[in-house]
Amino acid sequence: MKIVRTGVDDVEAWISSIETRRRSQSTDSKDVAAAIIEQVSAGGDRVVAELVERFDKVAMEPAELKVAPRDTSVEPELKAAIDMAIARIEYFHSFQKSEGYEFTLHGSTFVHQVKPLNRVGIYVPGGRAVYLSTLIMCAVPARLAGVREIVVATTFHAAERNELHYACQQLGIREIYRSGGAAAIAAMTRGTESLRRVDKIVGPGNRFVAAAKQLLSEEVGIDMTAGPSEIIVIGDSDASAELIAADLVAQAEHGEDSSAICVTDSERLGLEVVAAVARQLEGADTHSAAPRSIAEHGAVVITGTIEEAAELANRLAPEHLEIQTRSARTLLDRIHNCGSVFLGGPSGVAFGDYIAGPNHVLPTAGTARFFSPLGVYDFYKRQNVISLSNETVDQIGSAGEKLASLEGLPLHARSIAARREGR
Repeated sequence: MKIVRTGVDDVEAWISSIETRRRSQSTDSKDVAAAIIEQVSAGGDRVVAELVERFDKVAMEPAELKVAPRDTSVEPELKAAIDMAIARIEYFHSFQKSEGYEFTLHGSTFVHQVKPLNRVGIYVPGGRAVYLSTLIMCAVPARLAGVREIVVATTFHAAERNELHYACQQLGIREIYRSGGAAAIAAMTRGTESLRRVDKIVGPGNRFVAAAKQLLSEEVGIDMTAGPSEIIVIGDSDASAELIAADLVAQAEHGEDSSAICVTDSERLGLEVVAAVARQLEGADTHSAAPRSIAEHGAVVITGTIEEAAELANRLAPEHLEIQTRSARTLLDRIHNCGSVFLGGPSGVAFGDYIAGPNHVLPTAGTARFFSPLGVYDFYKRQNVISLSNETVDQIGSAGEKLASLEGLPLHARSIAARREGR
């Protein structure tokens, strides 16, 4: 785990290395995704079924790709946990609902309409596990927005899990497409024999999923192109090294390219965090990505002041930011760029990943400078309605003609003039 000291080490070079890694989208990922997109476009369900057999080692008929959620039984405690997560996430997001507005001025009426998207695709990652949390985080705000049709795409093995079918039943989802990767993104974007295309795709995935979403973003709405998971923890001398270490290694568990950084003004705490991380990684699951992630992308940055730590966090604009300091809420006023903030020792990021309530689909790779967490607002489309009175035409027509003439569009000016002269 790297130790960086401001005023001693070349911090700018370290930040530059992070930004370079964030910008790098391997040509290989885009090339592979582009090839799969074209194959699915040409061959539809047949090609998707072939790709499922190739990658998941499962043979099925093309007509078997899409299924409806089945009635199933789930262990009672897990069922209760799923229900609690849905309820808490729904309550948090319920305050984001929008109804638009309307006003009348000089006899003219202006309306800003807010309408739900009609059909949305949710990509749910699936490897050794089924990521119900992503399904819930995406489906709940879509339902609150009023989206009528939701399709879930996930790997064959994840789609077989009883827990996924139970969650889909609870969330009112009626379609599961049993394919993962770039093939699923292509199928949802362009449609296949069994699957009608969607209006927007949300949900994170691996680098091939991210590449496919980026490549198809001119054809379908997307939430964001998710990169590797990131966490920065700001701690002072009163913070718990063990809790900080627990959260760093937890987020490093997401993948070998995850980033886990502690920033502190306390040399003692920084060294304690390094030692605590090493202890917590002892005996880690051999399949866990955490040890490799920490070794490659883990760091403790020791700053001169806690305010300097906040400025560093703003520059890196992380997906997750924890503040474990004596005056956490005061320091929060200095934070402008991050996906989600967790204040105080009890507020571990893992709670936000599953059960706290706010959304865990967050901007990564520094895009928190301009992107926001997934929410109800992502499932709306907006349109304006203009109904002008003759009085308004008389008031604004001359100015409109002048502006059109300035831009060298005389036919626009003539169109406006026709409304004034035709009466």
